[in-house]
Amino acid sequence: MTVQLSDHLTLDGVLYTVTGAEPYPIFHPDMLGIEVSPMGTWCWAGFLVEYEYKEGQLFARSMNLGVFDDEPLVHGRKPDPRPKHAGSALDLTPNLMPGLRYTDVWLPLEYSGEVTFGRDWWDYPRRRYYGSARSVDFNEIKQVLFLEGKIQKVTNISERFIEERNTLIEQEEEKRAKEWSIKERRLRRVRFKRKIMKFITRKKQPMATHLFD
Repeated sequence: MTVQLSDHLTLDGVLYTVTGAEPYPIFHPDMLGIEVSPMGTWCWAGFLVEYEYKEGQLFARSMNLGVFDDEPLVHGRKPDPRPKHAGSALDLTPNLMPGLRYTDVWLPLEYSGEVTFGRDWWDYPRRRYYGSARSVDFNEIKQVLFLEGKIQKVTNISERFIEERNTLIEQEEEKRAKEWSIKERRLRRVRFKRKIMKFITRKKQPMATHLFD
């Protein structure tokens, strides 16, 4: 599955990536009677939301919607004017994505449930990414309990994912070592083959241009 773009939430002026919500979703366009379609292989859900918790209230501050044949209002606001070069499936800048962009609509939400989000994304060479962002992909992970759009509790759950992250790192290192081992064995076979040919023909053999030669 193609990597899916994630929603974001700003809390106390800090931007986080939403990694989960129970119940899911926090917001859906059908709550406003708006039907959406996929915006691309990177957003099968058909919508992306930038949430913000401000002055004791959860808002859907801005959003992108996979709507292509209409211009519905969101919280009384029309979609942003389309830039000249908008709509490219290759450009994932929010105001250039396919569909409609709504900036600063500040739609208040009465969501009740737990939302998990993270920041400080950790990277590791040769990792492969599919699907949506996971909590384990971040060094700092928090969980917030909402009741009708109001925060009831904030918990830092980063330590829960340390062991899982270390296991993933070990798996990647083992996989990388195995791949290097395979390449080394192939290279040795190429060198051995070259030596045999040199012995048989009494001529110096050219360097192989590919490990599979």
